[in-house]
Amino acid sequence: MKFLAFAIVLLGAGSSLEAAATPPSDLEDVGKIANGETYALECLIESGLKLDSLTSLSNSDFDTSGSKIKCLVKCFFEKTGFMDKEGKLQQEVITEQLSQFMPKERLETLVKNCNFQEPDACDTAYKVTECYFQNKAGIF
Repeated sequence: MKFLAFAIVLLGAGSSLEAAATPPSDLEDVGKIANGETYALECLIESGLKLDSLTSLSNSDFDTSGSKIKCLVKCFFEKTGFMDKEGKLQQEVITEQLSQFMPKERLETLVKNCNFQEPDACDTAYKVTECYFQNKAGIF
């Protein structure tokens, strides 16, 4: 659910989700990723999800829209170069782009610890993002 806060912050919609009630002050930094806001908006449109529905999603709604949300994350990862078209994470690209938001050594450890590869690329992207949140990365 925390990625939803990430998507909403990227799109400038505020943070009305429970998980984003008090987002870290550096969440807006993700919007500084080259074309990050544009990519997030493109992915939202491609997903078929509506921004207002994201802000009111509950855990039960996630069961219905979960795959679309996970694939929204994958879309963003692909557009930023964090993931290739085959669903493989691009650790060097992630480290390079996000090192402007946190110390490189800490980021390298985070990227290594959150290097999941699921059979489905949407699941991979979502699980990696959740790992970043769980490790309080301060980048999403």
